[in-house]
Amino acid sequence: MRVTRALLLAARTPTELTIGHNVSSKREVDAVMDQAAAAGAVVVKPAHDTFWGRLRRLLPGDPDGHLWEVAWNPEWTGRE
Repeated sequence: MRVTRALLLAARTPTELTIGHNVSSKREVDAVMDQAAAAGAVVVKPAHDTFWGRLRRLLPGDPDGHLWEVAWNPEWTGRE
């Protein structure tokens, strides 16, 4: 089965989930997304600012059709 944007947006399954990858800056969001797109990922939703930071979604060739997101949150420092 070929995974398409329409299939991803329409599909609903009991195992549906989104996989997140948090990065340390907006610039890193763009760098990770550019690297994924260069490797053949399908960008499902372009980067946009949100109330908590910046988010970009993509499908990086996930064989199960899960959406991946690359996100930056200005409030998260990653420190304990």
